[in-house]
Amino acid sequence: MHPTRFEATRRSFLARGADIVGLAVLIVTTMGESSRAIAKAGKGEFMYQDHPHDGKSCAQCKFFAPDNANASTGSCEIVDGTISREGWCMAFVAKA
Repeated sequence: MHPTRFEATRRSFLARGADIVGLAVLIVTTMGESSRAIAKAGKGEFMYQDHPHDGKSCAQCKFFAPDNANASTGSCEIVDGTISREGWCMAFVAKA
């Protein structure tokens, strides 16, 4: 049985997404602080959303840093831009 065009496209997208996440995590964890800014990707590349996913949110992620001026937002070591503490993306890794 041959996969439909949608299934083939979906598989390709998921495989590409997994590669991007893996590469970003590798870069962030192995390089110094100055390289972290270079490794940031756009929100769309990690399917960022401003609401939780399966009970997981950015506030619970090891890459999230809260903003002292605004309790509901912060920044991410991987994803560029203002991040909602209630948000989620594919790069989510629970804090230890």
